Amino acid sequence: MSIWTLRDRRRDLGAEDLGGGTVRVTCDGELVEERSAGAFDDIKVGLGTVDDEIEQTVLVGLNARRGIRRVRLVERAEGTRPVRTDFVPPAGTRARRRYDWRETHPRLFAARHVVTTGLGMLIGLLGIGAVVSAFFRGLLPRIDWSWLPDLPDISPPDWLRYVDPVYWVSRLLPDWDWFGWLPDLDLSWLQYVMPFVVAVVVGLSELERRRKRKDREREDEDGPSS
Repeated sequence: MSIWTLRDRRRDLGAEDLGGGTVRVTCDGELVEERSAGAFDDIKVGLGTVDDEIEQTVLVGLNARRGIRRVRLVERAEGTRPVRTDFVPPAGTRARRRYDWRETHPRLFAARHVVTTGLGMLIGLLGIGAVVSAFFRGLLPRIDWSWLPDLPDISPPDWLRYVDPVYWVSRLLPDWDWFGWLPDLDLSWLQYVMPFVVAVVVGLSELERRRKRKDREREDEDGPSS
């Protein structure tokens, strides 16, 4: 039996994989909803509202074989960003091994996003992708394609531009330099900096998500505060 579990607010939530893309969501052993979906689809099951303002939804993602690949509890409150908490995968599965590694090494898992992005930036700067591509092209046999006939130079007729809406909009707008007031700055460096910044934000968000989940588990163990 493949059941993903989560302890939340002194409740035991579960998502059971029944096979064939069918998922059963339970709360304290009681059926909440049973639904089916196709490959790579998401199943959303609402749990209602808790603490008078937080709306909870169980989001189940399916893989190519229509089995469960991920289960998350998504909480939304007005004026705040959604909080996503992962369910614990079944024991003995590959997903459970990844989950245990992430919980054991949270900072290393968060840093992985930064390192991966940094390597991508390095490859782009050094042009390693072009070197590898040229290397494999050199392994291919040289084939003489001169026997192929030349293709005719086919140009689209002029009347096609009248079908393009951009053509008419450009004729209606005045001939202004809309961005002429901007200074002539070289912003090409942003293509390397922005992915790195995004990776850092993702890593910090992962650490914050884990901290909030640990605080909630601690509150469940201590019980409601007086």
